[in-house]
Amino acid sequence: MGNLQNRFAPAGRLVPVFGAHEGLDTSALANGLAKCASRRGETVLMIDICGGDLMREAGIIYNVTLGDVLYRGANIRDAKYVSFNEHYTVACAGDADMEALLGSMAALSLGYDWVFVVCETGCTPAHVRLAAAADTSILAFESCSDQFMRAYWMLDAIRARAPMFDPMMTVFGDEDQGFDSFDLFAATVRDFLGAPPALGALVENRDAVPTIAPALLESLRSETTLNKKRVSQG
Repeated sequence: MGNLQNRFAPAGRLVPVFGAHEGLDTSALANGLAKCASRRGETVLMIDICGGDLMREAGIIYNVTLGDVLYRGANIRDAKYVSFNEHYTVACAGDADMEALLGSMAALSLGYDWVFVVCETGCTPAHVRLAAAADTSILAFESCSDQFMRAYWMLDAIRARAPMFDPMMTVFGDEDQGFDSFDLFAATVRDFLGAPPALGALVENRDAVPTIAPALLESLRSETTLNKKRVSQG
């Protein structure tokens, strides 16, 4: 009976999606990953802490938010919106900030195979605590100009407080420029911080998300499995 229960227990993977700067389509990326997982029968919860961008990306009109649950006594079930298929659920933070939601996100992750948290841009103490609590993370940046340095600074700031932070990097932009930009990022990290994170995906445009989502999802799956094993072994 114990083996049967374990077989159907949710995997409980908490995966925040961080953007190193403004203007990144992280909502489209998270939505693509969620759809990919839910098509496979895995349960997914997405949490919008990005001002409603994720809700708009998912095409959901909503009235009740997690802020209503925390501050005004609303039922958590009313803040969860099912869309696309029965395995795909989305909730919006509303007026609850990331700091207030940290405990709730950890608890909610236990009930789903995947919980993707699309975060507002920044690197606050709440971002750091979420990164430290996550099973793995995505850190995205744009390939143009010197935006890779913003990703470097964010990685540096988080690793100073959470040394094990090792996100899957995602680069938005032209393929050739994207690889060059990631190489510059990786070299800078190697010179000053140690081992650079792996490149999880290169996204040329939002239309490419369905194409790259399956491989990125499997990379995240492997990473979360490895990280959970490390934690269990102490």
